[in-house]
Amino acid sequence: MSSPFSNKLITVTGAASGIGLSTARLLAARGALLSIADYNAEKLAETYASLIAITAPENVLSTALDIRSTADVNAWIAKTVEHFGRPLDGCANVAGFHPLWAPLPFHEISDEDFDEVMAINSTGLFKCLRAQLKPGVFPEAGGAIVNVGSVSGLIGFPFDAAYVASKHAAHGLTKAASKEAGKMRIRVNCVAPGQTNTPMVRDMEKGKGFLPVPPDSSNAKRFFIYNTTISNMKFLNDSLSIQTSSYGIVVWFGKVVVDKISRCV
Repeated sequence: MSSPFSNKLITVTGAASGIGLSTARLLAARGALLSIADYNAEKLAETYASLIAITAPENVLSTALDIRSTADVNAWIAKTVEHFGRPLDGCANVAGFHPLWAPLPFHEISDEDFDEVMAINSTGLFKCLRAQLKPGVFPEAGGAIVNVGSVSGLIGFPFDAAYVASKHAAHGLTKAASKEAGKMRIRVNCVAPGQTNTPMVRDMEKGKGFLPVPPDSSNAKRFFIYNTTISNMKFLNDSLSIQTSSYGIVVWFGKVVVDKISRCV
């Protein structure tokens, strides 16, 4: 049986590590054409090397960029369409940032620290969506966009105001984009993982930026969350989900909870 991703052109941000890296590897193994991007050029080169061990080099375009830069994002999407000579079929917007200075109370968060988190997790996502939803980027047949939010975008955790605000914005952008993109037959969905066994979370655990987790959340469960998140991203980009849009899947300590479907196309 052929994969629904065979010869599908999909972009992935945050592809240098964590969920973005695993998403890119899964898609490459399923026969997708990939345009990967990340801020960390060195780690992105490692991702590229791992992908061309799975698929042909001509099936992967690698671009180091900063999603905070309008010029970088617009140029990347345009270069992707030009390089492969065809419109996109899907996008996985995974890039995100959690500050190592958290947990921190409201009155101790500086303007600069708050702005940095918002610039990546919300404004950066907005810039990606804006470039991806321009006329001609997707075909008339439509496609799918999956954003990685967070359970923090649904729950107001204390001492993490900047990250919580930025991920609430990510969920809001998903809902707003889905309302506009439906007429173009583009599904826009969101995955909201809890703490996941990724390099970002492991870095948080080494320093101050670690928010305590429930005592029953074993490492095994956290690996399970990681795999479930990837599976959900695969499903939301799959033809099996052709009628779902603005769909929120919450992955929280080994449990999957559906947020809601606010519209269908």
